[in-house]
Amino acid sequence: MEKSKILFDDFIREDRFELNSYLTYLFNQLNDYFPKHVEDNMVNE
Repeated sequence: MEKSKILFDDFIREDRFELNSYLTYLFNQLNDYFPKHVEDNMVNE
């Protein structure tokens, strides 16, 4: 798995921090980290 570094600067727009974009990025990272079959097993139990 390739690790990519994202800086907080990538989520700063003018003088504000884009929390929504950052949280979306984090959730996407989690979804990529956990395989689909793990999710299916958790739902079936």
